[in-house]
Amino acid sequence: MAGAYWNVAPTHYYYVTDGVLCHFVMPQYNLHGNYFLGNTTVEPYTTTPASCSNHSFAFANYFYHGSIGYYSFYAEGEGTFCFLDNTAYDIVKGVGTLDINGAPLANDKGQIGYLKSYWYALAGSTLVLIRCWVLRRSYISCKRFAKHCDEMSEPVRFQDAFVYVQESMRLSAHGANNYQRGILLFLLLDQGLMSDLFLLITQEGLVGRIQCISLGYNLAGLMSMLFEMVESMNWISEKARVLVKRLLFNYETALIGELITAAVMQYYLTTLNRSGLRDTESEAETVSYYVMSLVGHGIIALGCVFVIVCTRSLGAVAFVLWRFGTLQVFFKPCSVDATLGVRYKLIFLNGYIWENGKLFYKVSSLKAFGLLRMVEGDGSEFLVYTKLRWRAIPRNYLYVCGRVLNENVRPCDERPCSGIVTLFDRALGGDIEDIHLNQSRRVSGKNGTSTNFKYLTSDIFIKSTFY
Repeated sequence: MAGAYWNVAPTHYYYVTDGVLCHFVMPQYNLHGNYFLGNTTVEPYTTTPASCSNHSFAFANYFYHGSIGYYSFYAEGEGTFCFLDNTAYDIVKGVGTLDINGAPLANDKGQIGYLKSYWYALAGSTLVLIRCWVLRRSYISCKRFAKHCDEMSEPVRFQDAFVYVQESMRLSAHGANNYQRGILLFLLLDQGLMSDLFLLITQEGLVGRIQCISLGYNLAGLMSMLFEMVESMNWISEKARVLVKRLLFNYETALIGELITAAVMQYYLTTLNRSGLRDTESEAETVSYYVMSLVGHGIIALGCVFVIVCTRSLGAVAFVLWRFGTLQVFFKPCSVDATLGVRYKLIFLNGYIWENGKLFYKVSSLKAFGLLRMVEGDGSEFLVYTKLRWRAIPRNYLYVCGRVLNENVRPCDERPCSGIVTLFDRALGGDIEDIHLNQSRRVSGKNGTSTNFKYLTSDIFIKSTFY
């Protein structure tokens, strides 16, 4: 079914007219159902091997597939059973959902009437509305960005537009707390990941491959959301944070792992279903089918995450070595990255400049991320970004997040933009330590010149003590 081998463990059977009705479970996935097996040979189904032409029996089934929420997926299919290899070749004909899970699902004896799930309808509608609002917010933000570029007679390349659109389509708003991110994480798990895992069973051919890509994409989204939560809690140092982000969350290797996952998914599922997981019925009865399903689905998800992580890491290392010739790029903090923090989703490795052992953002990269330059009346420069909110899309959407000193940027209190906004005409970045050095060396007088304050005060102190 769906191009992969799936194990079933029969528990009860009954003789009926023209065949046998059997109840079965798939213990590692919390899957329960019935199948009917005819007792006379029929023409083999389209997916049945040619060798089974005279050894095929009618086969039909339906089953419930439990999820992490209080609902289950329902599927029914038909095909033929081959006596030679003891395998049923089945194609899903219908799917649905039902509000049942846990012990009621394990003990379900069937229901009469239309099957429906209010839980799935409510949670699914919530996630769809959030995504629709994100699309609307992104569309308005992109229009405003393009308008700014037109006013400044600045062209927008495809690469710039791609990065800006991706950043504007983030699910969480800027300034979100971890409770809000946790709700999004649950919705992605309950509606995104679980739906993909179930639909892997139901989709054939090209649609099945697309479903595998969707699974990888949702897993990548979960990884990004979890890392965003860790970032916001300041549990790791800046060097470790940028290392993980440059290795795993960059534009250069996005979707490569998902495509590889889609290519090998059917073989991976077949290998798992033929492993010792198929003999875990006693364990499922001991700890409950619900808990056992978390183990089974977790193994599938962790395998996909392993492929995505390895692919992204190896791809990032290869790209950085080819582009910069050194792996120090992964470990070197950048003042722009430190200032932005969790305000952006992915790193643009090709947008860096490696110069004298320091990292800088190209002018084009600053534009691609929507980072603008604000100058106040006293000549002070600030870094401005586009703030995305949960609901409102105000016209005053540009906010100051950092102060610019030469080529360095240091964080400052976030506030609405109130000055003249233009594009930067130079690269920004450098070490974080350089920020404090520049601060100590810059004291502006009335004539606008800079004085070496650090060394001047030191000289005065020495002379006063000498005399």
